[in-house]
Amino acid sequence: MKNALKYWFIIAGLCLMASCEDDGEDVSYSLPETYNFENVNYSGQTTRLDMMAEMTTYMKTGNEGAVLDAQKLKNMYANLNNPFENSGLNTASKDLKSKTFELDRSMFEGFMEALAEASTATQEGSNGVAGVVSSNDGSKKYLMDENGVEYTQVIEKGLMGAVFYYQATAVYFSEEKIGPAVDNTEITEGEGTAMQHHWDEAFGYLGVPQDFPSNTEDARFWGKYGNDRNDLLETNTIMNDFIKGRAAIVNGDMDTKYEMVNSIRNKWEMISAGTAIHYINSALNNFADDALRNHALSEAWAFVQSLKYNPDRRISLDQIEEIQQLLGNNFYEVSTADLNGAKDLLAELYEMESIQNDL
Repeated sequence: MKNALKYWFIIAGLCLMASCEDDGEDVSYSLPETYNFENVNYSGQTTRLDMMAEMTTYMKTGNEGAVLDAQKLKNMYANLNNPFENSGLNTASKDLKSKTFELDRSMFEGFMEALAEASTATQEGSNGVAGVVSSNDGSKKYLMDENGVEYTQVIEKGLMGAVFYYQATAVYFSEEKIGPAVDNTEITEGEGTAMQHHWDEAFGYLGVPQDFPSNTEDARFWGKYGNDRNDLLETNTIMNDFIKGRAAIVNGDMDTKYEMVNSIRNKWEMISAGTAIHYINSALNNFADDALRNHALSEAWAFVQSLKYNPDRRISLDQIEEIQQLLGNNFYEVSTADLNGAKDLLAELYEMESIQNDL
């Protein structure tokens, strides 16, 4: 994992009319209360979220002692050879691999191989020994490698970053997808204009229902973690931005569209950084419990990794690597001093010092 960084990379009070002020700007057109626009389609994104969910379910069977098949995982990743229980996913013309940040695809396949190898262990996991590790009270069990890495978490949360977050913030918000050369006149039934459709596809990767955040039960992946951080970071306001940006495109208001791009990128980054701090806190609070500590650190590592995929990120690649080095290559041997150092650095970079212990 230490070499991975060589490569780059609720609407409470949302108003219906133009007099509403959001992010300091007024608009002269109506804003819907939900993501309710004509000709919206992000079914491809929903399909990929479904693929990730089924892949995660399969990986978690390793926590109960199942031997995992690396090739099956790679097939699920690339959607080859009918790997899904949901037959509709097998026939879909979608996959996760081709949408992953290109230079990190082989890294994730390496993680799948490592997970499958760990699942062949026949003894309880411990420092230097791969296997299932149980929490001190016996209520939790996680499959880990000999260094305490839970690859199920690294793969799931890592792909949330390298696919969902990357595609939304770096690909669909790029000039090639929503810039001035992209058509915003000709409407395709069910999809809208090309620019509208690309915006909708970015929204689809957030993983929230159209009536979020009044409906939080159906939020998943990034939407779920954003909702978890909302009390301290007000991250659910990202929904306001998606609605306002889509309305701006419909009304030809390109200045507001770009303002919303910047705001969404910033808030999505705060979700990832805040969640990384949350899991470092969890590791510190459960430091004497190998299973819970390592589980939390595996998630923290992946959320820090995800920070690199935002083209407007406030953190440098060197700082990401520094934080991951503090988290350590062997989670059994990490120190509280290093974990606090990683947390402090993240909190400073993201101006979360006053709430870092509460996340």
